[in-house]
Amino acid sequence: MTDVSKPRIAVLGGGSFGTVIANLAAGNGCAATLWMRDAELVAEMTATRENGRYLPGFRLADTLRFSSDLSEAVAGADLVFVAIPSKAFRQVVQAVRPLLQPRQMLVSMTKGIEAGTFALMSQILREEVPDARVGVLSGPNLAKEIAARMPAGTVIASIDPEVRATVHAILASPYFRVFANTDIYGVELGGALKNIYAIATGMAAANKV
Repeated sequence: MTDVSKPRIAVLGGGSFGTVIANLAAGNGCAATLWMRDAELVAEMTATRENGRYLPGFRLADTLRFSSDLSEAVAGADLVFVAIPSKAFRQVVQAVRPLLQPRQMLVSMTKGIEAGTFALMSQILREEVPDARVGVLSGPNLAKEIAARMPAGTVIASIDPEVRATVHAILASPYFRVFANTDIYGVELGGALKNIYAIATGMAAANKV
């Protein structure tokens, strides 16, 4: 059941992580809409209550809504999560920009750096929506583990205390801890460069053997 006192959210991007975050929010009583470009996938998920393409085997909350209409998805949303792959991130943000409220809360869930510009996703949000209140959600999160309600944690980084508090209210649960931080770039770079760090650490360890 949706709790009208809870924030209303939209999640842009129907991959595994976007799906599980939208589902977590819906399970916490938020009015949540998951937006995807693919209308056929929207229809399939509405009928089956499952993301068979990216998160098979997990039933999604009955209150979670699905839409391929960007305007419908973000209408009235207190906070918009952006879970779009880095190569299409700017394009989707540009498309949604005229549909947003003034000083909209926007939170990137995308790990990566834009090719060519080397911009982080939070920098793209600031460039394209200058008056937005921006945050970054990142952590050692595996969608299937979260969907299975295995204990996990994440970090919401923002200089805006309301963004941090709102994300906590949306996502925190007994099995999903939400930690707050003000170091947006540190959290974002940690997520974007984690695989490079892992490879370098492995090579260093191997050289010691």
